[in-house]
Amino acid sequence: IAIAAGMCEGLGLGTNALSGLVTRGCGEMRRLGIYLGARPSTISGLSGVGDTFGTCFGPLSRNRQFGYRLGRGETAEEIRASMTEVAEGVDTSIALVKMIKERCKGYRLDLKYPILFGVAEIIEGNMKPLEGLKGLMNFPTRMENYDERA
Repeated sequence: IAIAAGMCEGLGLGTNALSGLVTRGCGEMRRLGIYLGARPSTISGLSGVGDTFGTCFGPLSRNRQFGYRLGRGETAEEIRASMTEVAEGVDTSIALVKMIKERCKGYRLDLKYPILFGVAEIIEGNMKPLEGLKGLMNFPTRMENYDERA
C-alpha cells in the first residue's frame, strides 16, 4: 500500500487521491486479514493501519520512496540497482499476490484486491503506474466499511 501511495505522490495526483488510495488499501488489508483468520481489531490497531499510515505518509519510508520513484518514471530494476537499503514491500508485493492466488477462493481476486494486484503488476513491469492508478481511481464506488464475514 505504501508503494502505491508513493506512486500516487510521484504522479502528482494530490491529497484526495492519496487519501482514497490508502483508505481502499486498508480495506484490502482488512479483507485479506479477516480471510486469513486475523481479528479486525488487529488490522485497525497500531500494528495494522497504524504501521500502514506511517509507511504511506512518512518521508523516510523506503517503500513509499520506491513507489514515488516508480511514479516519476523509473523502473523497478533501476530503483533496486541504486538503493543501498531494502524496500521490503517490493518482494512482499509479488509474494502476497502469489499467496492470494493460492489460498483465497473466489472469482476475479484482482477485483477484490485491486491495489495489491496492481502494485505487483507495476513492479513486474506489466503495467505503468499511471495506468494502474487511473484504473483504481475509476474503480466503481462501493461500501467501504462492512463486515466481510457476513
